[in-house]
Amino acid sequence: MEVVFRVVLFNLFTKIETWELLVENLGPLTWARYHRSSYSKVLSAAVDRGMSLYTGAFIKPAPRFGHAENYRNHLCLLEVLMENEFPNKLLSAPYMADVFEYLISFPSMGEFSAYQLMLSLSYTNVLNFHRDDFVITGPGSMSGLKKLFGRSMDEGSQNDPGFAIEVMRYLVKTQDQHFKRLGLKFSGLGPKKLPMDVSDIEHTLCEVDKYCRAAHPQLKGKRTHITRSFEPSTLRYPAKPILPKAWSHPSRHTPRIRPDKTLVINKRYTIDAIKDHKGGPDGTLYLVYWVGYSAKDATWEPEELLLADAPVALSEYKAKIA
Repeated sequence: MEVVFRVVLFNLFTKIETWELLVENLGPLTWARYHRSSYSKVLSAAVDRGMSLYTGAFIKPAPRFGHAENYRNHLCLLEVLMENEFPNKLLSAPYMADVFEYLISFPSMGEFSAYQLMLSLSYTNVLNFHRDDFVITGPGSMSGLKKLFGRSMDEGSQNDPGFAIEVMRYLVKTQDQHFKRLGLKFSGLGPKKLPMDVSDIEHTLCEVDKYCRAAHPQLKGKRTHITRSFEPSTLRYPAKPILPKAWSHPSRHTPRIRPDKTLVINKRYTIDAIKDHKGGPDGTLYLVYWVGYSAKDATWEPEELLLADAPVALSEYKAKIA
């Protein structure tokens, strides 16, 4: 529970300075001691001082939970995930694709942000899957594939929506022969010299796209400009890489790719309040107001649906009108 809370919290901002600011002001960051008002107070003061809470590395679109500030809406998202027993969902998921479908159903969770959060969670012992079980194609990796393989990527994708993922899996399986063909000596990761997995390939393809935009502008694509230049880090990395202990978990040794590779993306919405009811042809209908949406977006929902998806909100409304 606490590990998941800390990973999700850090992932909201992906900025070390923001994390350190919260620790400095609030002490150890735990779900057991979490209070949104305390976190909001610290973050609000930082914004007033001109501090940027978010990194520029990843775009973090904020969900619409009725607040003007992105960080308050992101804290609401954190709470929704934790209150919906997210840690238990991670531990009980049969396939990594199931985790992805669950995550992406929440407000503001796009494909790339959900995948990045899953990768962060995979460094812990709550998400134990094989390194090559799941991958998505983001805009950067897709552009990188097209610059590597040309029109054949478009042709293949027309007949098979999962073609790009299969190409990435091909690159994983054949990486040694390509390194040898190109005269490249790949060091591998850690003492065991681990090869590149599907997430490494996906990220590398994004870098291929960026490199080509600067070095080979004749390779046209939708992404043509580089807005930032590389700046070497001043951080000193350990001479011997320290790999996560969780990577030794036995469940990670056997691939578990879901047979049905079709991803189902159903977005969930959060009830703000139930404010009215009326009789319908098939039973009682309730007027539901949704978090982040205006009153004109309120909808009439059948009691059967609310009993399944929002029993607490329904019982509270019934108690109020009793």
